[in-house]
Amino acid sequence: MGTVVAIGGGFGGEHADFLVRHILSLAKKKNPAFLLIPTAAFDSYGNGLLSRFFNWGCEVDVLCLSHPYVTPELVAEKIRKADIINVPGGNLRFLAEMWKKTEAGKYLKEAFDDGKVLFGDSSGAMCWFAEGYDDCGPENSFMMIDCLGLIPYANCPHYDSRSWQSFNNVAPSLERSSIALENDIALCLTDGKYSLLHSPERVDARAWFFDKDKEYRRFDLDAHPEILERL
Repeated sequence: MGTVVAIGGGFGGEHADFLVRHILSLAKKKNPAFLLIPTAAFDSYGNGLLSRFFNWGCEVDVLCLSHPYVTPELVAEKIRKADIINVPGGNLRFLAEMWKKTEAGKYLKEAFDDGKVLFGDSSGAMCWFAEGYDDCGPENSFMMIDCLGLIPYANCPHYDSRSWQSFNNVAPSLERSSIALENDIALCLTDGKYSLLHSPERVDARAWFFDKDKEYRRFDLDAHPEILERL
């Protein structure tokens, strides 16, 4: 089983190296191969993580799924070669459509089964869950999008933003429990166990669990670590 680091947002600026060091500590190789998949950003990228991972001794590559040269064989080759895969934020609906069209979703599930490290923020966090709550509807309206399901819950990022807290009205209508992540906190799945990672910039950032079995009552996961243990 692989590793997922799902980030609500943030972890940028001077604290990006903190995140990079943490991701590298989760990889199983001394000089792992790093792959950036910027689908949610419509394959536009100026991702500083490429240079950061390169400076730490990694071989780096990019997979732009919307480019006309992309084939399922190329997708499989690049994903299978990578040890660490980063998915930045953007439009979750476009990501889901492209991952289905190019079979990237199938190969990313395979990567997880092979023990690789998968991480990202915003849409790059939601994509690993069963569902994601994103403002990718008409006129930037919010909607639920089906995702890979490596983490069997719904997810809302940027939960410290008032507009994203509209998720409070949506969570009770879902068929599963949900996890809402503020900026500067990540939910980590490693060896089948869940934990939280806080950015040094904001150690008071919180992750919230909407428990379907308790009428969608909202729990602070820092205050209730026993919930993490039973996820």
